Amino acid sequence: MRLTGSFRPFALLLALVISAGCGAPPSDGPTETSPLDLRPQPWQRRPEPVLSAYTTEQSWSKVVVYSPHVLHIDGKFKMWYLGTSTGSRSNDIALGYAESDDGFHWREHDKNPILTGGDIPWGPNFQTPFVLFDEQEQLYKLWFVSVPILERDADGAMTEMTQKLGYATSVDGIEWDVHPEPVYESGRSPSVIKEGPNRYRMWMNSRPSMEVAPRELYLNIYEFTSTDGVNWERLEPPVIRPSGKANSTIYPFVVKEDSEYRMWYGGHIEGGTFEIFYATSDDGSTWRIDHENIAFPSTKDKQRFDGRYTSTPCILNLPDRRLLFYSARDWNNDYIDSQGRKRTDDAGVYAHIGVALLDK
Repeated sequence: MRLTGSFRPFALLLALVISAGCGAPPSDGPTETSPLDLRPQPWQRRPEPVLSAYTTEQSWSKVVVYSPHVLHIDGKFKMWYLGTSTGSRSNDIALGYAESDDGFHWREHDKNPILTGGDIPWGPNFQTPFVLFDEQEQLYKLWFVSVPILERDADGAMTEMTQKLGYATSVDGIEWDVHPEPVYESGRSPSVIKEGPNRYRMWMNSRPSMEVAPRELYLNIYEFTSTDGVNWERLEPPVIRPSGKANSTIYPFVVKEDSEYRMWYGGHIEGGTFEIFYATSDDGSTWRIDHENIAFPSTKDKQRFDGRYTSTPCILNLPDRRLLFYSARDWNNDYIDSQGRKRTDDAGVYAHIGVALLDK
């Protein structure tokens, strides 16, 4: 039946009466907006980095300090991060460790680095570490990336860069047993959730195939599943790819909270900056993305440690607040390597780790 004329107001009133009688709750006004829905998200940044190649007294990380992963266990903050003093893009990046009582003031482990490329049977270095503490097994589990194949042409341009996923375990988070073989053939920046016994899920960058250009790895975030954290199956197609302002989509970090999956990840932006985006999902497979509005931008400030890049997000959920740890690049292109030589990287150097706070 088609309603016309004066019947329409009556029909609308009747519908409202019926819906009220069927148990629909009365409206209390506009739904409160979560701070995570705002753009940018209202994180309170610390004015200085919590770790930096500029200020460290440890000789192994005088050029690069980046890619933090932080856990809060038994009242103590624990951070695993990467560093080197050789060069901004050297192939010998190692894994360090630090502890903190408050998440802001850190003590670097006196025996850093705790893992180097010499500890990997199949690769020369460490990249993008992710650490999970398995409460059921009382075991630290580390997924990381190493680069066993790096080829350049006569002009120095990269022609092949094969990044593979590795795995290690530890009872204390410092002494590690490294798996003898890679556990996946192509990856960067794993983010792992253990959802139950024999059920692991991971989101990670990966090349669609080993026949495509290495750059494709930085454009595709995939979902993976595993029963043991070692043998992984990749699901197709990729769950996030570049669009809008995001010229790449890299470094996913996923948390599950209130039956919702939340992903922070980075992307290259026109003009030479790198910034952090945010997506949500009901199932971890289909994501609501927003590549027009940046969730955690670089400051653009020429004097700030995070003026150029905010990257490799790591979210730590605490009862009353969230902490966002991130890698940062300032606008300085020059650095001194371990041989005392002045060198330049036109894209800047990952020299800092920052932290920002968001109250719940």
